[in-house]
Amino acid sequence: MKKILFTAAVLAMVGMSWAAMRPTPEYLKRATVYQVVLRNFTRDGNFKAATEMLEHVRAAGVDVVYLAPFVEMDCDMDETGWSPRQHKSGYGSPKNSYRISNYDKIDPEYGKDADFKAFNDKAHALGMKVYMDLVYLHCGPNNVLKDMYPDAFQKNPDGSVRTTYWHFPFVNFESKDVRKYLIDSMLHWMRLGCDGFRCDVGDQVPIDFWVEATTACQKVTPELVMINEGTKAEWLEKAFDACYAWPWSFTLRQQLVPASRAFSHVKGKTFPERMDHVRAYEEKIPAGSLMFCFMDNHDTATDDWNDRFDRVLPVEAGNAAFVLTFLRRGLPLVFNGNEIADNARNSFFAPVEHPARAYKTVDWARALQPAGQKRLALIRTLAKMHHDDPVFYDGTMDWVKDGESQGVISFVRRLGDRKVFVSANVTGKAAAFKPGDLMIATGAKRLLAENFEITAEGLCKAGPYGYIAVEF
Repeated sequence: MKKILFTAAVLAMVGMSWAAMRPTPEYLKRATVYQVVLRNFTRDGNFKAATEMLEHVRAAGVDVVYLAPFVEMDCDMDETGWSPRQHKSGYGSPKNSYRISNYDKIDPEYGKDADFKAFNDKAHALGMKVYMDLVYLHCGPNNVLKDMYPDAFQKNPDGSVRTTYWHFPFVNFESKDVRKYLIDSMLHWMRLGCDGFRCDVGDQVPIDFWVEATTACQKVTPELVMINEGTKAEWLEKAFDACYAWPWSFTLRQQLVPASRAFSHVKGKTFPERMDHVRAYEEKIPAGSLMFCFMDNHDTATDDWNDRFDRVLPVEAGNAAFVLTFLRRGLPLVFNGNEIADNARNSFFAPVEHPARAYKTVDWARALQPAGQKRLALIRTLAKMHHDDPVFYDGTMDWVKDGESQGVISFVRRLGDRKVFVSANVTGKAAAFKPGDLMIATGAKRLLAENFEITAEGLCKAGPYGYIAVEF
């Protein structure tokens, strides 16, 4: 009894709670996550149309659908309150899904509560979970909180509203009323079928709020999942199940397309140096936590515009990257349309009513073309490997650095007596290297491979965008 009291006292001193230290739900480490941006997912851009696509999503091997924000957007036409990217988009619309006016109401652009519930019901019937995006750091200037609570927004010393880099008001987490309102909003969406949350810029929201929110929501949904769009290990230790693998995802993307959205921490570094940065970051992540690994998301697809990897490269380039993303340690994300190598221009700033928005949606005709069919077949295979084979969802991962000077990323997944070597060339040039002291026999079991050979002497010969996963 004394030991239990002592442990509880220590937890209280460091600000942790029993609830926040729950184990990650078992299904998550085996899951493939699919991000849906309703505006871009279908020509109609609403829940009803997206619901009709759920069989396709499930058939791609997806376990979790993660929805970009769909709650009511602020319609304030004062452009001083618009974000720089909102201005740059050229649509002239105040409606930005990350500038929210009502956290409890679905924007009419997307449908009604009943449509959201129908979407959830169908996803659940197909065996998938549904997560939604929480945007709690900031909100729109006319958010309903402003009229409900006088202390809803943070203030500058002169009494003016403090705003973020994006020109949006900071939510005030010192207000108990605001905190209760936001947690009640989470519970509202959970009652309609939401199974978890991806938390926008979660690192900048106080950790004590996340602990409070997670504890309250977990009482309703014990398998609640919380994903932090951030990098702080402490947030993982106290409230979250996963964070973003920013260094990994941006290093991989930039190696494929140097003109794509950059990761400033490694600007001007060589590829091996950038991979060293990846490793240094990932060593700080608690062993029981997952890292969200993506090739595209709503931000990158919007910002890359003409430089999306499936626009400027052959389908094999993205395929090599997805092999690494699915088979490494982590939580793989497929952005809407990635599974068919969608190469349409994309912008989540395009409102449904804008006449040009239809041309910024997923080009589903790609599913009938060779590139789209090849990508979809591979995604299905990778999702099954990640989901069904414990060496990929439970195994350790050790980097093999020898090919990195030539643009080849390699690692070994280990579980018990099993060892799987995974390697992919993320350049358009052939490469050859010896993978350290690994002894991979020519007769070793190939789990999948394309344009990649291992000679009897143990030399790895990777053609342009070649990859291999071999058990040895």
